[in-house]
Amino acid sequence: MNEYQKKIAEFYSLTEDAARLVWRLDDCMAIHYGYWDDSVRTFAQSLIRMNEVMAETVQITSSDIVLDAGCGVGGSSIYLAKNFGCRVVGVTLSERQMNLAYANAEDAGVTHLTEFKVMDYSQTIFPDEYFDVVWGCESICYAESKEQFIREASRILKQRGRLVVADGFVTALENNTNPIMRTWVEGWAAKSLESTDRFMRFMKEAGFSKTTCKDITAHITHSARRIARFYYPAKVNHLFHRMIGQSVSTIDVRNVEACRFQWLGLQQKLWMYGLMLGIK
Repeated sequence: MNEYQKKIAEFYSLTEDAARLVWRLDDCMAIHYGYWDDSVRTFAQSLIRMNEVMAETVQITSSDIVLDAGCGVGGSSIYLAKNFGCRVVGVTLSERQMNLAYANAEDAGVTHLTEFKVMDYSQTIFPDEYFDVVWGCESICYAESKEQFIREASRILKQRGRLVVADGFVTALENNTNPIMRTWVEGWAAKSLESTDRFMRFMKEAGFSKTTCKDITAHITHSARRIARFYYPAKVNHLFHRMIGQSVSTIDVRNVEACRFQWLGLQQKLWMYGLMLGIK
């Protein structure tokens, strides 16, 4: 791994306790915004609903072999294996996340359908045309080059294979230099977000014959607001720890700042949330 990738793995390791609190990581096995509609009443339900919406979009079947690109602790992989009976390979930059994903898959009874590896999803060891689906749920934002990730997804997808990505995108490429966006994106250990126009162009250039982009910002807004509400209690908690002589890591401080600034960026329409589909 390069230094940037090590930084991502370190971020998720050092913020794991915060993820347990904010995202109920142990129960939900997910760190993403979720999808809110009339069927959803709780944050936990929204996380599952995002999996459902992505699976519906990409039309998952039991015969599919799926790459979960940036699988985290295995939430989406386990959901797909359990609900569709398909085979899923999850890749992550974090060895700890890989081990947690294996443990979660065992608890869910899907170890026969799931496999997890430490690997860069933009440069995999898989053979050409191996997967039916490449799945990225709020993980492709971490790719140093989104274009390289898309090219790799095209290489490992079979003919008529499908790519589905749910993630944040800047509404204009220059927004990546906005201080609000920098505080948010860097606070969550990423470098920059892609624009939807460029992402769509990269898919077409990589050989995806059909591409679609759906703006689902309205369905993640509730979660964005919810995440922002953790900012002030977390700041008070940091202040308390300093008062009693305990240090607070820079990563923790920036993570908390990002919780507030992702909401400010959304309010100012500096970014949106997109659901991308590409068919090879």
